[in-house]
Amino acid sequence: MSKKHQEPAASQPAATDAPSAESGAAAVQPPPAADKPLSAVIARVLEPLSRFFGDEGPIFRTERHTVAAAAILAALIFLPWLGAVGLWDCWEVHYGEVAREMVARHDPIYPYWENAYFFSKPPLTMWMQALGIWISNGLAEGNSHLGIYVEWAMRLPFAALMILAVSLLTLAVGRTVSRRAGLLSGVVLSTCPLFFLLARQTVTDTPFVALITCGMSAFMLAELSPQAVRARELSESENAEEKQRLEGDVTFWWLLAYAFFGLATLAKGLLGFALPGAILLAYLLVTWDWALLKRARILPGLVVFLAVALPWYLTLSLFDGKDDGSKTFVDRFFIHDHFNRLNKGVHTTTPNTTFTYFIEQLGFAVFPWLVLLPAAFARLLKLDIRSKTPADRAVILTALWAAVAFLVFTLSATKFHHYCFPIVPALAVLTAAAADELLTRARQGEGGRGILLLLFGLILYAVVAHDLWKTPAHLINMYVYKYDRPYPLEEVAPQSAFMTLFILGGAGMAAAFIGRSRKSLVAAAAVFAVAFAIYGSWIHWKHLTYHWSQRDIFWAYYQGRKTADEPIGAYYMNWRGETFYSSNTIRQIKKPEKFNEFLDQKGTVWILVEQSRYEKMSKLVQRRNRKIEIVDRSGNKFFLARSTER
Repeated sequence: MSKKHQEPAASQPAATDAPSAESGAAAVQPPPAADKPLSAVIARVLEPLSRFFGDEGPIFRTERHTVAAAAILAALIFLPWLGAVGLWDCWEVHYGEVAREMVARHDPIYPYWENAYFFSKPPLTMWMQALGIWISNGLAEGNSHLGIYVEWAMRLPFAALMILAVSLLTLAVGRTVSRRAGLLSGVVLSTCPLFFLLARQTVTDTPFVALITCGMSAFMLAELSPQAVRARELSESENAEEKQRLEGDVTFWWLLAYAFFGLATLAKGLLGFALPGAILLAYLLVTWDWALLKRARILPGLVVFLAVALPWYLTLSLFDGKDDGSKTFVDRFFIHDHFNRLNKGVHTTTPNTTFTYFIEQLGFAVFPWLVLLPAAFARLLKLDIRSKTPADRAVILTALWAAVAFLVFTLSATKFHHYCFPIVPALAVLTAAAADELLTRARQGEGGRGILLLLFGLILYAVVAHDLWKTPAHLINMYVYKYDRPYPLEEVAPQSAFMTLFILGGAGMAAAFIGRSRKSLVAAAAVFAVAFAIYGSWIHWKHLTYHWSQRDIFWAYYQGRKTADEPIGAYYMNWRGETFYSSNTIRQIKKPEKFNEFLDQKGTVWILVEQSRYEKMSKLVQRRNRKIEIVDRSGNKFFLARSTER
């Protein structure tokens, strides 16, 4: 056995953790099981993983190993069963129908919804969905169901973009802080519930946050990486060839950052450049490093940004078409869906909220890593904002990223739970940096303040875990539209799995805390986070989808009808899925006379209805001298009914 892993002599005090390579001190095993039975067992079980996160672990041999490990973990969480279930009401299917129309109409420029132009959102999300529809040959032919691979193909570009975000963040933090902090950033981000759940959703927020993360990572690489620092320090006279090469690398990352922000603008609108712009302005004000503007390649960067973002916006701004509200693109997109959201709270389902609104949602969004957030915030308080070291500057930038994003969305009059999403990558980096520091200083002993911070983190973990166990809907409410929609608690029954995972994860971290083993605590948090992410994305998300998607209902309709002429109507509903999965052939019934006309047709008719409205609707059907029966009740929201003539 090497010196790094020898047992301590009997006269020596028992050490808590193996130190980092920087400390140069000898590493030791946890105390004997006779002294601390539970903590010793936990420490020994987690020792292989603890070594994995050590400075000389195999994963840190090269930068490529570290980035590849983060990307593989993200793919393992995001990709399995991606297309096994349908698209969710109401956002995925809304954008999905616009994308289907793009393919069907051979028109990717002017978005179209049902019977009018659609101007509420920029096009990147629909372009990505349309790519999947086109590749999977997903257009329905002969009034039939969409292809069986269409959901997989539509979601894959979104998951791939999220994997890219994890990879670039791992690379950026790895170069500016440490490789271990980089890998931890990737692990934390991939296992944050809001991140791994939205990685499976084809909505505008997914590419927006992924591209913002990519852009901020590229900025860190362009400004704070060793290559960037070396390029600034090296003079032409010393080594012109090396300086030119390094400057070329720096320019590449700068221009890539501008390109990512341009794509983010195509994903979410003005926030695509306004949010990172506000973050970088705050960074300039805090660091007072105005020379950064000279290094920022502003002119070529603006050319790249405008080349990416401007053409579509300019084209639509000059377009005189109207949407279903008789608004032009400028009126709908810029006035109504940007400024009125910010000032008047249009579309919001959570009016009159306070600054604590997103604090609560972030507790669910970054679970279980909030156990390290107190240590992360305490680390920020000790940070010298005048420091010019790349690691400190990277942490300062990330802290401002979190603070500015929190402020922007807190001040917005329109709020949804998932509006805290852009804050999550920044918190992941801060958490990873705090964990890295804990591991680096593991041999130096932990004072009372450090102990209290970890204890506070464990208390936060327990509180949020209890809330999630008691109300599992907190997870899904982070990214759905209607928070009062019935939750399928009996059908999905997640509480037993939640309790098992939460208790095991909490016990592991608590035992490591009692044994004063920071390395084991971080390892326990990582093991639990990965296990919860796999359960949440592979199993829980899939089981929930049946109650938020209409795909299986329409499969039952297409398989149950005898001829393609048997019509289907949507009775007083507007959940968008009925439009997408019927390829916009469903009859929208929202007036009594329209329903009577629908029922007066000869032969069999099919009706899609919310369960709460079925009883009233069935009585109206029977009055028209028709029989009615429920054909599909697979979800807890809708019934598919078939009506035949008596």
